[in-house]
Amino acid sequence: MGVLAVIVDDDRSPRSAAPPAPATSSTTTAAAAREQGTEAAPAKAVTQAVAVAPSEVTGAGQLRLPSLQVSAPVTEVGVRSDGALEVPEHPSQVGWWADGAAPGDGRGSVVIDGHVDSARYGPGAFFRLRDLDEGDPVEIVTAAGDRSTYVVTALRQFPKDELPWAEVFSQEGPERLVLVTCGGDFDRTRRSYTDNVVVFAEPV
Repeated sequence: MGVLAVIVDDDRSPRSAAPPAPATSSTTTAAAAREQGTEAAPAKAVTQAVAVAPSEVTGAGQLRLPSLQVSAPVTEVGVRSDGALEVPEHPSQVGWWADGAAPGDGRGSVVIDGHVDSARYGPGAFFRLRDLDEGDPVEIVTAAGDRSTYVVTALRQFPKDELPWAEVFSQEGPERLVLVTCGGDFDRTRRSYTDNVVVFAEPV
């Protein structure tokens, strides 16, 4: 499973590294899960599925989507040696690109990725990400208790090979939050979604 890439190691790039390149996801969809006899939970069950952090996560911050009743633990992610962005293994978590801007920096893209679903666990933290509307709030609470609030300004969907990585991962200009997950159709041959869903939000 994954959004841009599956975590395979802890090969982190330095903070000055170039933005990660998009990579093919291997997330399993609900349709594929049905074929395996492990159908994902319906959308209405997503809140219960993502509200509880995995037991191995301690001291993590939280990403909150109040309009979707979603709260997910945030863990740091980096980029792999091939330049692809890592994503947390457990779908209830979301990953903050630690080489990019942090909440409250005042400049650059704060990039957070997450799974849409999983054959093993069902809906992921970003299962309903595409249901966000312009004006919806997004909250980030750090492990230290600092809170940053953003408001959704746009939701866009791109074929994975057309993801505008320079725009998504840009560290220039005013601070903004970028949420990324999978979307579109499921390619059974590649066992991945065809698109990325990207939400842009600005600080309040």
